[in-house]
Amino acid sequence: MGFFDFLARFFKKKALPVALKPEDAEAFLEKELAPKKKKALDESARILAEIKHSLKELSVLLRQLENAKTPEKSARLDRIVETSKGSALRQLSSLLEKLQPPNSGSLEEIRRYCLESMLALQQAGQFGKNVAYAGISFREEMKGIGGQMKQLSEQILSMKKILEENNAVFLQPLLRQKVLQLRNASQSIDFAEKEILELQRKIAESSEEKSALTQKLEKLRLSPEFANISVLNEKKAQLLKEKQSAKTELLDLFAKIERPLGRLDKAAKAGKASLQPEQATFLHELLVNPFRALKLDPKAEITKAILFEAKKAIETGLIELKEQEKEKKLAILQELLSFDFFTEIFWKFNKIDSELLAIEKSLRETEAAKRESELLSLLQESDGNIKGMQQQLAAKKSKTDSAKSSLPEIRKSIAETVSSATGKQVLLKG
Repeated sequence: MGFFDFLARFFKKKALPVALKPEDAEAFLEKELAPKKKKALDESARILAEIKHSLKELSVLLRQLENAKTPEKSARLDRIVETSKGSALRQLSSLLEKLQPPNSGSLEEIRRYCLESMLALQQAGQFGKNVAYAGISFREEMKGIGGQMKQLSEQILSMKKILEENNAVFLQPLLRQKVLQLRNASQSIDFAEKEILELQRKIAESSEEKSALTQKLEKLRLSPEFANISVLNEKKAQLLKEKQSAKTELLDLFAKIERPLGRLDKAAKAGKASLQPEQATFLHELLVNPFRALKLDPKAEITKAILFEAKKAIETGLIELKEQEKEKKLAILQELLSFDFFTEIFWKFNKIDSELLAIEKSLRETEAAKRESELLSLLQESDGNIKGMQQQLAAKKSKTDSAKSSLPEIRKSIAETVSSATGKQVLLKG
């Protein structure tokens, strides 16, 4: 090896990487592949011309076969040969149509034609039987067709070889797709980052508004005008507590006679106890919700009538109870029959409800209460808006981070595609 050969090999090994911006990758590859692309197009055009010529020759041979007369042999053999000849002509004519080259200068279309033609030629082997039978009486014609088909196959194989030797040119669409993918991803990230900044600005702005509303609410609650609201709210809470306590006492009282009342209800439905329709309906309501039922019977006239019927049913044995329980239930029923429901229940609850309504009215009419309600509503709305924007922000950040993490892989793929096509080490910059 000479000194200059050594230098050439040394510097070839030490060739520096090619640094490219992603947007310049397509132009660089186009320039690098221009010689291969020209060679592939020129060679393909030459072979396509040969294929067209072979197809014309085959068309002539098929017409000759079509016009050829069958030599006289046995009638049965003549029929078989003639049938096979017709089938071979149809199949070969169809094949020639499939093998017609495209009128295009696109290497992609030429490659597609080459692959489809090879597949069609492989499938042509399926009608070899018709060709063989036709060859019995038309040996020379079929020999000529066979030779021309062989030449055609060789031409298509030759074109396939040329395309494979220059297959780097077919990486251009793939590179274009990857560059577009990188561009779209980068644009999406830029747009998302602008949206993130805008969301952060809105969250900060809304947080300031929320803080201002909170300060206004605190100031309002410390004002003299609001002090009266606290008193009213405390009184309201006390009344609600009293109402609940009285309600619980009432429910506990009726819970003690739930069993005999339930049996009376069943007896009435079975027709064993004599209750008026109004009383039967009310008894059912009393069992479901004594508090609500008693509000419908302020003087407890229906209630006491039912209690009396229950007491009578226990005494007559219609409602069967053990002796000890019987005495206890009768005592409770007697106590309830003497109970002043109007004063202790209806009037008491009405008084509490009236006082609650008065407090509610005062609260509604107080400007400070109105303002508090407005501020609380605005605070709730502001808090909801902030939480919604924070969720959007988290989702966009996650999506943007994911998109950013995919960029290095896309860039690497672009560099590898260009390197594979050109044989040069390519690095992306920028």
